[in-house]
Amino acid sequence: MLNSFDIVYTSLLFIAIYIQVFFLLVFFESAIEPKKEEEKEILDHEYPSVTFLIPCWNEEDSVLATLNSVLNLDYPKDKFHIIAVDDGSTDDTWKNLQQFAGHVQITLLTKENGGKHSALNHALNFLKTELVVSYDADTKINPEAMKKAAHYFMKDKALMALGGTVLIDKPKTIVQKAQEIEYEIFSFTKKMLGLADAVFVVPGAFSVFRKEVFDIVGGYKNAHNLEDIELTIRMQKAGLKVRHAHDAIVWTKGPDTIKKLYKQRLRWSYGFIMNMLDYKAMLFNRKYKNFGVFTLPMTLFTYIILLFVFVYSVYKVILSIMETVYKIYLVGIGQLKFPTFDTFFINTKIYVIMAMFLYISVILQYFFGREISNVSKKNFWNIPYFLFMFSFLAPIWVLKSIYNSIVKKKVLWR
Repeated sequence: MLNSFDIVYTSLLFIAIYIQVFFLLVFFESAIEPKKEEEKEILDHEYPSVTFLIPCWNEEDSVLATLNSVLNLDYPKDKFHIIAVDDGSTDDTWKNLQQFAGHVQITLLTKENGGKHSALNHALNFLKTELVVSYDADTKINPEAMKKAAHYFMKDKALMALGGTVLIDKPKTIVQKAQEIEYEIFSFTKKMLGLADAVFVVPGAFSVFRKEVFDIVGGYKNAHNLEDIELTIRMQKAGLKVRHAHDAIVWTKGPDTIKKLYKQRLRWSYGFIMNMLDYKAMLFNRKYKNFGVFTLPMTLFTYIILLFVFVYSVYKVILSIMETVYKIYLVGIGQLKFPTFDTFFINTKIYVIMAMFLYISVILQYFFGREISNVSKKNFWNIPYFLFMFSFLAPIWVLKSIYNSIVKKKVLWR
């Protein structure tokens, strides 16, 4: 007989499985579409002009490599420009940028510190190109990524914004290896959301816009230090077409310690909650199509199931410890026996089977994400790091972000 826990847990798992099945159906539906005829070669002069906006704050160690990475793009040199904005750095970022002073493809700007959104808005005043790229100063880009992104805009005149795929570059620590798996799964889920016209975020690390987007919806906002998600929500609200480019790939380092990861995800989680409150009218609103009735509820639900499973797991661990202590008190430690494996005692409750299906579907998404982004490096053995890290740590920063939003405690960028 089902108890109250079984009912709640099974209901949550059902919704989670529904989300996973939705992703898989979109994937298989797109996979069986007839292949289009091979497209003719695009000449250099046919590519749209593009400007990379690179806000910099205390990036002395990475900014030179970042700019050189962009300069080495396989893209017509007379078709792309870079605007690097030093946002009041306190290190040698501005000094290092001077190595590019006078470069025909680079404009260097400096301003008082005002945050990433203000640096991007400052750069918008100097735009003269058809496309605009938001690009992080600690990111490296695949040489062909911009051409691949430009193809989407050239084939679809209605497309207004595009998010690129962000992957972890040469992970060294266990924390980075866990993120490597996470980002490869993201490659899959973001592409599926794009196919469903329901993109949640065009990432600040690499996102491409038509210049007129900023005339339609305005510039960047502080948005609780999560300007990329807020801008995406604003574009979705305005009915602009947003997609994801699984083959336009950039590489980032990712936090290398638990402390740094916690700070980053706390900012992301807090920013999401606050932006959801700002745009709560879009939640379950059919006016915004799949974005309103699927993407926003899905993201919110992820938080709910994380918290439920975490709280219940802590409860069960405490209960088990108390039972063990009680047994020791009654019969003594010498009478305790170590548990032995017996298939007769395997838990066959429906929610256990559903949870197993859920884990299997997540692992499938990992493989599909690698496939669509052509990842060749073998890292399957990093999956346990991912499962452990995000099963136990994610609920902690979610709980903290909820607390911060209730008491109105702002989360700083760094």
